[in-house]
Amino acid sequence: MFPRAKIAAKQRLQLSRELGSSVSDFCITAIAIGAWKWNLSAGDPARVIPQSPHQMNSPLLLRSLALLLPLQLHAEPLAPQPVWSGTPPAETLEPKPGQDLRGTVKNGSRTDVFTPEFVAWPATKPGAPVVIVCPGGGYGGLAEEHEGVEVAKRLNALGSAAVVLKYRVPRRSQDTPWVVPVLDTREMLRIVRKRAAEWNADPAKVGILGFSAGGNLAARVAYSPGEPDAPRPDFAVLVYPAYLFEKDKPDSVLREGPEGVVPPIGTKPLPPAFFAHSADDKYPAEASAALAARLKSMGGSAEVHIWAKGGHGWGATERCEAAKRWTDLLGIWMRETGFLANPSTP
Repeated sequence: MFPRAKIAAKQRLQLSRELGSSVSDFCITAIAIGAWKWNLSAGDPARVIPQSPHQMNSPLLLRSLALLLPLQLHAEPLAPQPVWSGTPPAETLEPKPGQDLRGTVKNGSRTDVFTPEFVAWPATKPGAPVVIVCPGGGYGGLAEEHEGVEVAKRLNALGSAAVVLKYRVPRRSQDTPWVVPVLDTREMLRIVRKRAAEWNADPAKVGILGFSAGGNLAARVAYSPGEPDAPRPDFAVLVYPAYLFEKDKPDSVLREGPEGVVPPIGTKPLPPAFFAHSADDKYPAEASAALAARLKSMGGSAEVHIWAKGGHGWGATERCEAAKRWTDLLGIWMRETGFLANPSTP
């Protein structure tokens, strides 16, 4: 979230009174976006809307942008818990003697996970949505800091609960590396539905959010035709998802069939989707746009944000405009779709 500066509660209250609205509301509406927004929904023509920066001539506005801080702070995370009550299914690798089955961490990335775990970040108020966060890492590791912990903090600040999933890596198969992670994630989805109330969350507002390979994983759990009766989330957030196309080229096509990411015709309901991507990403943003368009053609809905610059892997950092802005845009979308209550709602 932005800005990061700390201010006293008294200053926030004074600003809120001057503005005549909540500080968090004003922060969202006043900030300059500078991105492309694609609104795709069933029954409406596709629209590409250039979002121009707001004029910021007001001294009050400038002072507000220097001082604003989201009113809802993140909660403290709970202790890690195992996804499976026993031995995880479909395991094909053998750990080394004495190896920590929860994985090893180096430079913020976790790998060699044999016992998948999750960390819950409860919401501050009951009835909140809850989002399963799937870090990326090419199905070889997990970027659990900037695509996990920091994401959970931002979701908490929006008013949502979060669950950071540490699914099994590295690849158990080079050709179909998602098979075992999909099993872990679907079990995680079952757990979240069952235990949502423990984290101040609504079991009917369960989302999945993934980055890069984690975005591919999230897409497969939300839309893959492999198992029509498998549990699916209520909404999906795909941030620079990888491997949606058959080849990592802008002119490629979506992966289809049992091992693809396209749901079969007639799938109901289709979870609404939010996409965030950079046009200069090595995994083409055209893939996000193509999947969004396909979902719309099938009666679903999607919102797509594509920034000109940013590259790949920016997560919840300050590295580029996309990294700074995407969670605020996600919060707006979650309110518009009814998954997140307005800040003024008790």
